[in-house]
Amino acid sequence: MDIDTLEGLMKCPLMKGLTQQEVMNLMHQIRYRVMKYEKGDIFAHAGDKCLHADIVLDGELLASVVSPSGRIVQMNLRHAGNMVAPAFIFANDNHYPVTVKALKDTTILRLLPDAMELLFRLDSRISSNMVSILSNIVAFQAKKIGILSMNLREKIIHLLHEEQQKQSTNRLLMPSRQELANMLGVQKYSVQRTLNELQADGIILLDGRHIEILNPEGLKM
Repeated sequence: MDIDTLEGLMKCPLMKGLTQQEVMNLMHQIRYRVMKYEKGDIFAHAGDKCLHADIVLDGELLASVVSPSGRIVQMNLRHAGNMVAPAFIFANDNHYPVTVKALKDTTILRLLPDAMELLFRLDSRISSNMVSILSNIVAFQAKKIGILSMNLREKIIHLLHEEQQKQSTNRLLMPSRQELANMLGVQKYSVQRTLNELQADGIILLDGRHIEILNPEGLKM
């Protein structure tokens, strides 16, 4: 195993609590492949079966879905250390619900399900880590269901609040308006109109891609 593969694998929560040497010893006992995807390549089409356990070693993958109106809605990004669709590996219905493509040149470590099962048997920490990964997915999806019930203003306030916590500042660097629209599944003008309303209410100040939180209390829902 080369150093780049090992470093990418060590970022994966599946290997939490293991040393580099322990990971190398485990990987020497199983079969795996390292896959390369160029920027723009399709990793998986919606409807394809999820037949492997894939871990992003380097690069970036974007999952998206086409709405009934034909609009492309971005779902999530997969970065180095992320597993790709871990909840589908052993599912009865293991078809990808989204299309996944490479946003940049991306390297993937690919395992067959039986190789994953062997890892679980070889080290119980890996099976425990997998349970944690799946539990976090369930918690995230439950939270997402709550967000879906919000109106657009509430969704944007929620997003700004999360970014405020993540960036630890009141001056936030945000995605473009179009990227925000894609994330929220709405038109760009709807996002801009709502941001303008929040600015008129004295909650935020718009400055290009920067959004300054003027009234943090206004982000509480």
